[in-house]
Amino acid sequence: MAEFNFTENTKAMYETMLELSPKPFREQTKKQLDESIIKIIGEGNPITEENFMKVVKETTPKAFLPMALNVLEPMLTKK
Repeated sequence: MAEFNFTENTKAMYETMLELSPKPFREQTKKQLDESIIKIIGEGNPITEENFMKVVKETTPKAFLPMALNVLEPMLTKK
């Protein structure tokens, strides 16, 4: 299992993505999210809010993307 270097508010955002997934699909969602983080960001690289949102946008099914963004965008750190 990969160890991720969460920064800013990304750990909470990651956990929220898992919670948004229906219980029967959470393990699959976690696996897909983890694989996408490794593929897009790279294992060991810092997971910033910007690149986490990129992962979400590229991996979330289109039908569920607006809901995910509505929940995650308010969690972004104000800069």
